[in-house]
Amino acid sequence: MDSEERTLQVKARRTRRAGEGGATTRLPDVPEASAAASACRREAEEYAQQAMVSSARAHDRAALLLEEMATVHPEEAELHLQSAARHRRWADNDRKLARQHAPQDAKPDAPNQGR
Repeated sequence: MDSEERTLQVKARRTRRAGEGGATTRLPDVPEASAAASACRREAEEYAQQAMVSSARAHDRAALLLEEMATVHPEEAELHLQSAARHRRWADNDRKLARQHAPQDAKPDAPNQGR
């Protein structure tokens, strides 16, 4: 038995099983599918926003650490301060993206009001 014959048999079994007991394999009606898709999209948007906020916080922590390193190691201070400035820019960019891509039905008192 070659792979094509096996594939056809598996597909036939799935169709037969799906049809047993009056079960159908079609997708739900549009309103239910739309609600499920909306919920899934909202979860993805919330996750993306949380990831960007988390990234911004990490960049802020890195900038603080680099600024402390600049005071401890004066011979490398300029390089540390340049890196800290980059991290601050990246943190600002992440916050901007988090506001820009916030879930569309966000509450007015949420931190992403700048939309």
